[in-house]
Amino acid sequence: MFNDVERNLIAQIKKYRPSLVVSDADVVGEAPDFPYVEYDQYMDPISETFEAMENDPVTIGIQLKALSNVKNEAKEIAYWMSKLYREQQPAYELEQNGIVIQEATMLPPTTDDLTAGFIFTSGVDLRVEIIDGFTDDTQPGQIGSVDVLMTKDTKEE
Repeated sequence: MFNDVERNLIAQIKKYRPSLVVSDADVVGEAPDFPYVEYDQYMDPISETFEAMENDPVTIGIQLKALSNVKNEAKEIAYWMSKLYREQQPAYELEQNGIVIQEATMLPPTTDDLTAGFIFTSGVDLRVEIIDGFTDDTQPGQIGSVDVLMTKDTKEE
């Protein structure tokens, strides 16, 4: 279940920014070329309600960190990720899989100069609610555009 959450979050990044490489933070080996994103589920699942077991929502914490050798690039990617999970279309797509982003908080940027060069890190901390057994009864589709039409009705006397 938790791998599905991470897979869905990564799928949103890949869909809206396909050139960005996403890697698990706990993998040993060579790091991808800059810039890239690391993800980490840092919090054990928390059940917050006393509903039936098959419908019990669970909350987890996931951090997505952008790493780059350019400071503003890492910050821009982190800001983009924080917006991505709050926009209507990605949020709707995640909700179809029983995933609700409760909160997307920016992480303060950090600098690592202990390696061969500088590595700048910035990211977003997600509070994710997993709704097991969720079914959406609304109309499917995608929002193409919104056309606002404002009219003023006047009454004749």
